[in-house]
Amino acid sequence: MHKRFLAGFLAAGFLLAPVLFAADEPKKKDSKESDEVAQAIAFERYKDAAAARQARIEAKHPTVTDSNSDADRNADQSKSKRDNDQQKKEQHRK
Repeated sequence: MHKRFLAGFLAAGFLLAPVLFAADEPKKKDSKESDEVAQAIAFERYKDAAAARQARIEAKHPTVTDSNSDADRNADQSKSKRDNDQQKKEQHRK
């Protein structure tokens, strides 16, 4: 009697196993997509946190001082501008 019960239980398990596992496959695809979305969101949050951290660091220790903010860095300076700059340097040396 136990052998028949065990055989029937195993047969039912083998017959129902494909049905049960077939229902799980679409969920795996959705979970894969949701995992990718979650990873993308986590990456964006990490980037935002890194940018905020860098902004705090630069606010404490600026790499560019404001004293040079009025400097003209154009390569095409006119002669009059250069002459004025040279005259200022000569006056400063005296």
